[in-house]
Amino acid sequence: MGAERYFQDLYQQSKTSNNTLSKLPTLEHADFIQAIKRAPAKHSKEMEMLMLLYEEQFPQWYFELMSGFNLLIYGYGSKRALLTKFATSILTDAPLIIVNGYFPTLTVKEILDKISTTALQYTGPTGTLQEQIAFIHAYFSQPDRAITKLYLLIHNIDGSSLRSEKTQSALSLLASCPQIHLVASMDHINTNILWDAVKVSRFRWIWHELTTFRPYLTETSFENSIMVRQGELGPRGIQFVLASLTTNGRGLFKILAEHQIQAERDAVQGGAIGVGSKNQVDWGMAYNTLFKECQENFLVSNAVTFRTQLTEFRDHRIVHSKKGADGVEILYIPLSASVLEGILEKMS
Repeated sequence: MGAERYFQDLYQQSKTSNNTLSKLPTLEHADFIQAIKRAPAKHSKEMEMLMLLYEEQFPQWYFELMSGFNLLIYGYGSKRALLTKFATSILTDAPLIIVNGYFPTLTVKEILDKISTTALQYTGPTGTLQEQIAFIHAYFSQPDRAITKLYLLIHNIDGSSLRSEKTQSALSLLASCPQIHLVASMDHINTNILWDAVKVSRFRWIWHELTTFRPYLTETSFENSIMVRQGELGPRGIQFVLASLTTNGRGLFKILAEHQIQAERDAVQGGAIGVGSKNQVDWGMAYNTLFKECQENFLVSNAVTFRTQLTEFRDHRIVHSKKGADGVEILYIPLSASVLEGILEKMS
């Protein structure tokens, strides 16, 4: 009986549905976020009870900050709302800088600029990362300074845009300043691998487990979804594409990106545009100019090879082209200079 049933099931035609994921309707990103927010919440009363219990720890957290330590919050669930409430209700005796580390295009340069301009009211030239950090340390070492201390809240210090060695070193140097009090959250299980013994000694962490079971709605709002209509490839997608290319292909991208970054900086310094302008086509590179640059750097040997590599970027919508006023084809990457700098940093 068992053997007969086996062969009967083996050769019986299976009934499968013709419905596939590709047949599902695609949504705009804003509609997708609203649909997620309308989903009914489960165990809301229990989660509210957890929040009330954690709020009773606020005085202890403040005491630890004033004792010279920094706070690292971990645990399952979004901790953004609770930490924001702690910062805005308890840390009110000094300037507060809130950083959303889950933002995919965030750079450590933007964090330092925000501290210098917003908190310290500095309007001069910023210089390199090392010079900015040295300036902040020098400011807080002055006995007659206007700002006695600073609070820094970083949601997801292990965000994809903050994981580089350079960024974590800069953040640890900031945290080593006694007058800067750092509160940060983490969600990746291997976050502590980011820090060696030197960085750990600078951060002076006190770890707190904070499981909230709340959904990561805001933190994951920048991630791609099969339900969302896709446009240009984002920074994270570009990094995946670059990792799959040859060294010469990555070199071509680097030449175009560096040219575009410098062109945007020159335009900003000259007052032609404001910071964050999205006129990337004006900072692009002429087709023949990019070809010659690649030849000089031994990335391509002839026009056919150059066109083949360029096709890879065009197929992924990483590099766009447009005819200039003089009819010359201009190649450009539809990303700002700050985003391109982050991508190049991860490439190196």
